[in-house]
Amino acid sequence: MKNIFELLKDLEEAILPLNESEIISLENALDRTLAVDLYARKNLPSFDNAALDGYAFNYEDINKRLKIKGTILAGDKNDYEILGGECYKIMTGAKMPKNADTILMIEDENLENGYLLIKADVKKFNAYRFKGEELREAEMLLSKGTKLNSKHIALLCSQGIYKVKVIRKIRIGIFSNGDELCEPWEYCDEYSIYNANAFGIYTLFRACEISYLGIIKDDFEAVKNALNNANFDILISSGGASVGEADFIKNALESLEFRAIFNGVRARPARPTKLYKKDNKLVLILPGNPMAAYLSCFIFGKKIINLLNANLKEEVKINAKMGIKLRLKSGRNNLILGNLKDGFFLPYNENNFGSGMILPLINSEFLLISDENCKELQQNEEIELIKF
Repeated sequence: MKNIFELLKDLEEAILPLNESEIISLENALDRTLAVDLYARKNLPSFDNAALDGYAFNYEDINKRLKIKGTILAGDKNDYEILGGECYKIMTGAKMPKNADTILMIEDENLENGYLLIKADVKKFNAYRFKGEELREAEMLLSKGTKLNSKHIALLCSQGIYKVKVIRKIRIGIFSNGDELCEPWEYCDEYSIYNANAFGIYTLFRACEISYLGIIKDDFEAVKNALNNANFDILISSGGASVGEADFIKNALESLEFRAIFNGVRARPARPTKLYKKDNKLVLILPGNPMAAYLSCFIFGKKIINLLNANLKEEVKINAKMGIKLRLKSGRNNLILGNLKDGFFLPYNENNFGSGMILPLINSEFLLISDENCKELQQNEEIELIKF
C-alpha cells in the first residue's frame, strides 16, 4: 500500500488522455480541453492603426504647422497619404495613413487658423499599433491540452475561429452502495442514513458528462450488473470500499476481470480508497463516510479527470505557516482541514474529528496533506496548503 503522493505519481503513468474529440462552437467551449494545436489565422493587429483618438503625422514635422487633410474613421478601408507638413485627424483603430509614424493624442491638440501645432512632449511612434506586433500569422495561438477560459475564447474570436476541436467530455457514472442508504427525497427512519455523498461528488465534476445511477444495494449480482452495463469512462462509487465479508464491489470487479491500480492508501481518512481498470474503463471506489469520500474524490477523482483530459494543471497551492503545534500519527498521510488567519493555518477543532462527519468540510477552506513520516508540525513551521 502506497501513500497519496506515490499514488498520484503512479496515476500519471497508468492513465492516458482520451484520444476522442468533437467539434464545438465557442459558446460551448468554456472549460473544454483543446484536442489540437491552434495557430493564428491573421496578424494581430492585421494592419497598422491608431491606438487612440488624435492626429497622425510624421515625426520629422514635429516643429512645423501641420495642415489637417481630413479625418480617418475606424473601418475606413481607403488608403491615405501625407506629405511634408500634413497630418490627418484619426480615430482609435483607424488605418494609419502612409508616411505617418506618430499620433498626437486628441487631448493635446493645439489648433491655430485650422493648422495643428504640436506643443506637447510626444515620442516618435506614440500610439502607433504596428501590423502583427502582438501576434503574427501562423504563430502558435493555443496548444493542445489547453483548458479554455473566457480569455482564450476572446482570443479565438479575434482570429475568426468559431469552431474548435476539443476532447469530448469525460463520461462519469456515480452511484452509492449500501442497504442502509436513503435518497434525500425519501423517507429515512431512525436506523437508516441519508445518501450524503453522491451529489457532493457530482458537483466536483461539473465540466464532465455526469449520470447519477442511484443507490445499489449490497448484493453481488446487483453490483456486478451495474458495473457490467455502465458505459462510462469512470464509475465512482461511495461505500463498499472497506474490507469485509460484504465487499461486493471488489468481488464483482474481479469477476469482471478488472485489475487494481491501487487497493488502499496509506492515509487518514482515505485509506479504503481503491481504483480498478479494465481496458479504458476506470472504477474509483470511495469510502462510505462523507468526509473520507469527499476528500478521497477531491484528491484522486479530480486527478484522474485531469489526466483523461490531458490537463495536468495542479490544484491551487498556498504557502502558509502553522498556527499551532500539532501532533500526528506517522506512517501515513494525514488529511488536515482548516482555515487561514493572517497567514497562519488553524486546523479545524485541532484536527479532532471523525471521517463520518460533514461540518469540518463545510467549515474549512484549506487542506493540508502531511508527509507520512511527520510526527509533529511545529507552530510557525512553513507548510503548503491546497484550497478546496
